[in-house]
Amino acid sequence: MIKLLSKTAAAGLTPIKISNTTIIEIDTLTLTSISANKGKSEKLSEQLKKSHGMSLPHSGRASGREGARALWFGQHTLLVGPKCDVKLNKFAILTDQTDAWVILRMSGDLMEDVLMRLSPVDVRLKTFKVGRVVRTGLLHVNVTMHRIGANTIDVYGFRSMAKTLCHELTQALSSVAARD
Repeated sequence: MIKLLSKTAAAGLTPIKISNTTIIEIDTLTLTSISANKGKSEKLSEQLKKSHGMSLPHSGRASGREGARALWFGQHTLLVGPKCDVKLNKFAILTDQTDAWVILRMSGDLMEDVLMRLSPVDVRLKTFKVGRVVRTGLLHVNVTMHRIGANTIDVYGFRSMAKTLCHELTQALSSVAARD
């Protein structure tokens, strides 16, 4: 009989440390897609506030705090952190997405230069402020980026693209570090 082993999306690919910039995988959080039922967004936001202490985020934003966040994720919201309260089922469709995504946290002084090299989005702190969320591409990989600190961004990518994301980030980080 084959014995299957549970592995994270970026197992063996992280941590990556070049110069003073690091990339680690965040693999301890639950990810739940929340799609509001028609006409129930306001009630959903109220219940999310009662259940998890945050409201639905506005377009391009996040609400909550480390370990319990709601991210704008295009047509729906992604709850990152706690297991979703079942009371939200009254107002939305909930789908566990934990195994479908990889979260790579990039932090350090070279982070902005690396991401500017790979993405068409201006991720400099003066334009992409803390709490902002954007869906974009990192070379040819679709990602969502969430700025969580002055020198820290979480990059959400499809699990199937974890190796490619780590490779592209490492290559760009090595190139930027060599310039310095």
